[in-house]
Amino acid sequence: MEDFKKALEGTLGRKHIDNIVDQVAGSPDRFDALYTLTQHEETKIAWHATWACEKLSILLPSLLMDKREELMLRVMQCPHDGTRRLLLNILHHLPVPKPVNAAFFDFCLQGMLSSAESASGQAVCMKLAYDICLEEPELTGELKAYLENMEPEYYTVAVQCARNNILKKIRK
Repeated sequence: MEDFKKALEGTLGRKHIDNIVDQVAGSPDRFDALYTLTQHEETKIAWHATWACEKLSILLPSLLMDKREELMLRVMQCPHDGTRRLLLNILHHLPVPKPVNAAFFDFCLQGMLSSAESASGQAVCMKLAYDICLEEPELTGELKAYLENMEPEYYTVAVQCARNNILKKIRK
């Protein structure tokens, strides 16, 4: 864990993160050491570790499957915008667990509307809410109502695009 911590402390670029991801991909038994650092008291270390885990959620999603509920709880309590966005992306890359976490669905609905959330965070919340609706179709009406009642002019083009794409999928 100390070698990951040391690597995550400094200013990192994508190559550094990719190197850490490659190390874990080559030795998945090292994942727990990296994952522990996602909750480090130093924000920078936690953020960088979460960034590496976000990349691993695409490359080796099996490493994070048993952590989905924990990740949902963490994202709902995360004060750091960058880390929260990465946690949301991790969850978006993983299948929705059953039964669906209703509190997390509500969090996604609120997050997609919140002006305090970054545009990328709003868009991922929207996508996650839709992912949840694919597993629990009875929630689709609620998501559709929220999306249709959004005032597009108050949102960035990226959020408007995500909204429009999800509404098209719902209306099919």
